[in-house]
Amino acid sequence: MEAHTRSGQTAAGSYPRPARRGNEGTGRNLLLLRSGITFALLASAVSVHFREPELILPGGFQFLYAAVVLSYGWLLARYAIWGSGDLSTPFLFLQALVDVSFVSIIVFATGMYESVFAFMYIIVILLGSLEMFLRGALLWAFLSSAAYGTLLYLQMKGVIVPPGFENVGIASGQILRPILTNSIGFLLTGVLSGILGEDIRSSRIRIREREDVLQELERFHKYVIENIPSGILTGDTNGRVNLINDTACGILGVSKEEVSGRPLSEVLGGVDLDSSLAESRLPRPEIPFRRADGTEIFLGFSVSPMKDAEGTWIGNVVIFQDLSPVKQMEERVRIADRLAVVGEMAAGLAHEIRNPLASIAGSSQMLREIPEIPEGSKPLLDIIGRESARLNNLISGFLAYTRPALRDVGPVDMAELSREIVEAVSAGDARDAGVEVEPPSADPLHVEGDAELLRQVIWNLVRNAVQATSRGGRVRLELHSQLRHREPHVVLSVTDTGTGIAPGALGKIFNPFFTSKEGGTGLGLAISQRIVQFHKGFIEVRSTPGRGSTFTVFLPLHKVDGGAGPS
Repeated sequence: MEAHTRSGQTAAGSYPRPARRGNEGTGRNLLLLRSGITFALLASAVSVHFREPELILPGGFQFLYAAVVLSYGWLLARYAIWGSGDLSTPFLFLQALVDVSFVSIIVFATGMYESVFAFMYIIVILLGSLEMFLRGALLWAFLSSAAYGTLLYLQMKGVIVPPGFENVGIASGQILRPILTNSIGFLLTGVLSGILGEDIRSSRIRIREREDVLQELERFHKYVIENIPSGILTGDTNGRVNLINDTACGILGVSKEEVSGRPLSEVLGGVDLDSSLAESRLPRPEIPFRRADGTEIFLGFSVSPMKDAEGTWIGNVVIFQDLSPVKQMEERVRIADRLAVVGEMAAGLAHEIRNPLASIAGSSQMLREIPEIPEGSKPLLDIIGRESARLNNLISGFLAYTRPALRDVGPVDMAELSREIVEAVSAGDARDAGVEVEPPSADPLHVEGDAELLRQVIWNLVRNAVQATSRGGRVRLELHSQLRHREPHVVLSVTDTGTGIAPGALGKIFNPFFTSKEGGTGLGLAISQRIVQFHKGFIEVRSTPGRGSTFTVFLPLHKVDGGAGPS
């Protein structure tokens, strides 16, 4: 038993273990067995009493019923106090006394020396071996021998007489033989059943230890599967899902109940389950995947055949990761590379284009001041002046996109700045469009940067959200702090209830000159992203067609006295 306890402590030190139910099962079985024996005796006694009363004298039935009451009374008391669990050692001695007393009453009621129920001592000895194994078998055997020998000795002396029997003298020789024979039989039964009980106990301990190992391995397997940062999904030979971990559910936006038993091709649409793919040396495939909520993500996955110990194919295992953050990072790097090249070109082109523009604008103004100029030429001069100004603004915006200048750098309260812009937009564009704009309800959160440039970013995002929202819709701003890439950031999100962004356009909205609005320059979002990058931040976008979009700006948190920390 010491080895079993030590094993249990080791396992319990590793993983939480549920309470063992094996001992309760053994105690319950012994209760049922004793109850069955008592019921069989009661049924037999009643049957004999009514059908063939001459076989047992009527006076003995009251003692048989007393034995039944003793047995059932003790069983009920044991169950009420200890339930179906094991008894402690002192109460096991009491159980032994009850068992031996039960049989002794039956032997007394049926003639003692002439009783045919002495074999029932063997039954209770066997029960004792199940209760306490070798010690229990010997204890029950000793008590049975002592009780049987005492009954026959007292009968020989005439001290007690069985009910319905006459006090007939019995010679000591007649008494000695059954006492010795039965006592030796009881003790041998105790030894043999005790040895067998010890073997049963040892086997039970080994089985429990193996069950502990299997349960610990099962728990370890479960913890590994559930805590691995990759999605794991397995399918049987029919291609139906039989296992999915929590990470996979989070990536795909589903629950385990929703996907269990469904075809794997439906759960992971676009994944090639051909086992030959897993054995190839090709790079890991990547596919776009649309979640149940409509969000599109990128999955990198690998498919491997699953085989049993004999090498028989029993299904497929798919391991996948959400590559959307990686894709976003790659896109930011590509944009930064493009901007570096464009910035060098723009610096030279700006002067080359602006000088002729200034000459054209000045010349058109001088021509306008000539009194003799024909009336039909004035509209043409207006067009030249207007288009020159528009081209100059376009060049200025492009320069702001390529190389935004951080002039007045200092702590900027993003909460106050956001509320100011919400008030301005609500009084203008939002009121005309019939759109409600909700300001952020947040404590002051500061970043270090140029307030005017950051104002331009928020203004662009809020105006774009208002323009994308139908009348009666709503634009909501939220502001909080968050740890991102192990650094505290101020997070400002602008969410609208508009039509959303088409999946094909989502990857292009930050490209210069890309626009889906009539009359737009395509530089608003590009300039906003560039300004945020110059402030060592980044912008993320989530959009669901038909439900709206969310633009989220991440900027490094600048702590000031009394400033809020990351949540």
